[in-house]
Formats: sequence, C-alpha cells, structure tokens
Amino acid sequence: MTSGVAARVRIITTGGTICMKVDPISGGAVPALSGEDLIATVPALSSAARIEVEDFMCLPGTDMGPTTWRPLVHRLRQIFDEDGDLSGIVVTHGTGLADEAAYFVDLGLHESRPVVFTGAARNASIWDTDGPRNILSATHIAASAHARDMGVLVTLNDQIHAARDVVKRHANSVEAYMSGDHGLLGNTYYDKVRIYRRPTRRPHFSVDDIDTRVDIVMMYSECDGHLVHACVERKVSGIVVQGVNTGNVNTAMHNALVKAMEGGITVVLTTNLPNGQVYPVYGFAGGGKALLDAGAIMAEDLKPRKARLLLMYALGKTRDRKELQEIFYSA
Repeated sequence: MTSGVAARVRIITTGGTICMKVDPISGGAVPALSGEDLIATVPALSSAARIEVEDFMCLPGTDMGPTTWRPLVHRLRQIFDEDGDLSGIVVTHGTGLADEAAYFVDLGLHESRPVVFTGAARNASIWDTDGPRNILSATHIAASAHARDMGVLVTLNDQIHAARDVVKRHANSVEAYMSGDHGLLGNTYYDKVRIYRRPTRRPHFSVDDIDTRVDIVMMYSECDGHLVHACVERKVSGIVVQGVNTGNVNTAMHNALVKAMEGGITVVLTTNLPNGQVYPVYGFAGGGKALLDAGAIMAEDLKPRKARLLLMYALGKTRDRKELQEIFYSA
C-alpha cells in the first residue's frame, strides 16, 4: 500500500479474533483472514502511513505463549535492525492474551520505536466488528513520534495502554482493557495521538535466557496446598501465588510454599484483586509478612500473569533472592 504520507508502518499478524470469521459449517468463529485481507477493510490506512504487511502466524490467541512470542521478539528485532527508516510496528493478536504478549515483548525487546499490539473483541463476520478501527488507531500510534521511547503499547477502542499495566477487564466489550491504578497513557482521536503520561519502569532482559518453568497457583477458601505440591513434583523453578488482598494465603498453602522454598523454588506473591498491591502486613502463618520472612518475593502491583513472565526473564538472569526482589521492585 502506498500513499503520500512519510511514515512507514509494518503490520504483523499473528491471529486472534481480529482475523476470524464465522465458519458456515461449525457456526463458530475460526481464523480466516490474511494480513492483506485485514488492511483491505481499512481504506483510511493510506492516510495514516505507508503500510507493509507480514503474516507471521495465524493462531487463536489462546494458543500463544512464550514459545511463540520468543520468535516474535526475534523477528521484531530483525525488522528494526534491517530497516532504520521504519516508523513503528503494529502486531495484531488475540485479546485474551495480548496483555501478556505485549509485556513479554516489552521485557525482551529494547527499542525506541513503537510496537503497538491490537486486536478485536468482535470477529470479522459481525457487522460492527471493531477490528478495522483498532488497526487504524494502532497504525496512527505506530507512526507517531510521540509514541517513541514508551516501550510496547496496547490499544483497543482508541485507548493507549502500557504493556506492564494493561489487563483485560471485560470479556465482551470493545473497551476490553484497563490499566488499573495507573491509568491510560493516552488516546487517539481520529488521526491525533495524545499522550498524557510516559512509562518509567521498563527493564529489559535477554529473550534467549528465560526459564519457562514457572507456574501460577491460586489461593481460595480451604485450599490444601496440593497445587503447590504438584509444582514441587514437576520440579518447577518458580511459583507465582495469586494471594488474597495484600498477598495472603491460608496455613495449608503457607506450609506448602515454605517447603517449596526450602527446596530451592522461587515464590512470588501477587494479589487476586484488580487494584492495589501486595505488602507484608500480616505475621500469622500465611500472611504476607510471614511469607516474606520465609523467603518469598513481593510483586508489588504486578498481576499474576505478568509476574509469571517477569519471573521467567528474571530467573534467566539470577537465582539470588535479593537480586530477584530488586528486579520486581524496579519492574
């Protein structure tokens, strides 16, 4: 696609609802559209940037993860290294895990030019699908000089989020994401990109040194710690705990976690709530203070799935508890 505008943007497709249409036989939405098909639905793209399209993969968002995101990081790095005049890159992705994908890429890619993740809440068979609008918005952001040096971004419904903070808030709404206590970075309004704040916590790691043997366990009423024991039996390197409130668990899970830490497994505490952070308040068995004293790491306000990704990267760099805690305090 060519136009008279100066900015050049590469759109990389990976799959997700944005590329899906309803299959007439099964009646369910399935991957159907290529990158060229997608941009053909957005005629206004030519006024936003000169567009190049690359079909990287075409998978449901739920099939994505570190094994697919690591080669994506390598590809993004290659594109930027080979093309110094490229303004930025848009990545289309399933919205269910796009918040994880963006954070994984943000941790593994050190680049000043913007990478903008987007997707759709409604598949392309629905008459008011949000995919075309989101692609256009993401392209404006990727083409904008204002979006430089902000790390990886996520946009849906004209809102701009930081990869670290964004979480999916709604299963059905086109305003699918929120950024918790920290709020939006900005928004797009027609062809204008407005930035209100800039991320300051942006650590970077080697994507080739990650340790993917990290699981998440959830605290719930009268849980007996068997999920922690299962992690120990699987010889995981780390366990992220989705604790209650400020990072608390019951006695049974406390005992299981202490045993796991005594066996060399790193334990990170997170909260089950969408806002707020973990903090070592309570000293009873299972309280955050007791777990911190036993060797657990505080994830502050980082949510469980993001904490899992950060721990994967951090364990590829160090196994020292103090160093790991400093990584979480600064990330």
